[in-house]
Amino acid sequence: MGRHSAPKETKLGKYLAASLIVFLLIGGVYFGVTRLNDSTEKSEKAAANERQTTLETKTADSKQPTDQKNRQTESTASSEKATTKTSEKKTAKTTATQTKKAVVKAAADLTKNAGKVYYGVHYFKNEQTISSENSEPTIAANIIELFIMDYALAQAGGSDQVIQDKQLTEWLTPMIQQNDLAATNVLIDHYGMENLNAYFAAQGYSDTRIEHRMIDINVPFEAGDNYTSLDDCMKLLKKIYDGREKAPQKMMLEMLSGQTIRTKLPKKIPADVTVANITGEQQKIENDIGLVLTKEEPFAIVVLTREVSDIVKTRNAIADFSLAATLNK
Repeated sequence: MGRHSAPKETKLGKYLAASLIVFLLIGGVYFGVTRLNDSTEKSEKAAANERQTTLETKTADSKQPTDQKNRQTESTASSEKATTKTSEKKTAKTTATQTKKAVVKAAADLTKNAGKVYYGVHYFKNEQTISSENSEPTIAANIIELFIMDYALAQAGGSDQVIQDKQLTEWLTPMIQQNDLAATNVLIDHYGMENLNAYFAAQGYSDTRIEHRMIDINVPFEAGDNYTSLDDCMKLLKKIYDGREKAPQKMMLEMLSGQTIRTKLPKKIPADVTVANITGEQQKIENDIGLVLTKEEPFAIVVLTREVSDIVKTRNAIADFSLAATLNK
């Protein structure tokens, strides 16, 4: 006869089996949820990282064109600046060359009616000098008066000096602006030729010398003369220009600016341009030196001639030469 289980054992087995199944189901659900959460969290982190990377890439991309643009702008500006400087240099060089040609051409006319010509132009801004480059002692005529004024104003008391009951300026004004020979002789006698010549030498005017008092230009003479040169005249004009804002050069410039004899250098220059000059005449001598104070390019100019055969044509040639020099802008 076979063995049979008790009813109670059967129910207990079923209960245990059901509990195990429930436990397994709960464990599976928990594990699944945990995995799902981990996967979701990882996905969110990955997405966040991807968004951050994208944002950084976009930011870098947005900065890069700006940086490149700035560099390109700087490079373009630098290139344009360099081009401008090069262009300005070329323009200045071209202008200087054209001016030199014009001045030299005008200078050629000076020699048509004069056996010997010394000329020079010095531009103060661009430092260009155009010269006959043949400086040597030549007859000064009234040009010597400018050197006398330089000496007189350098003495103690300056313009306040009293000579024969007159202030120095009362002698300088007619001497410089009207070629007054009497006024010139008063100053030569007062200061003495030796003192004047010693001063000229000390100042570096090596070719400038007084050998006699001023005489009538129509009276020929053979015993000595008064001399100067292209280089000495240019040196004194530069000295006046460089010190034009202080004494005594300021007064010298004012004296020259009041010149009443305007038959040569100032003749064809526009009236609104200041020409501070001193002219000189003697038999077969036509001289004129001075400062032409244009706004664009002020300059010093010297023209000394000898053996002049035609006074009128020579004076016109000096005026044309000065005008040609003035056109440098």
